[in-house]
Amino acid sequence: MTLAQLQQLALAGDIHELNLLSLEGGFYVLQALTADGNARLEDDQGRVSHLRSLDHARFVLREVPELPLYLVQFSAYDEMVGMAPRSESPLKVKVSARALDG
Repeated sequence: MTLAQLQQLALAGDIHELNLLSLEGGFYVLQALTADGNARLEDDQGRVSHLRSLDHARFVLREVPELPLYLVQFSAYDEMVGMAPRSESPLKVKVSARALDG
């Protein structure tokens, strides 16, 4: 979903929450949860948008109505090659979608 589509769905009240997924390599992916499932933020060419930080996500979301936003960190052990999957849930912390300094 593009940023314009995200904004339209948010205005219509069709987005339940946003998850900022922290991924290996130091980048983040924004995932929207809707009644139809999950959708990741993409650019106009259909490529998944890689964000640099929580502040970068806040900047990108500045025109989008405020929604519940969670920072999600998966276990590093789940990403290790050859390790058995663990049943632990990822760390999910609610954060403000707006910068603290206004």
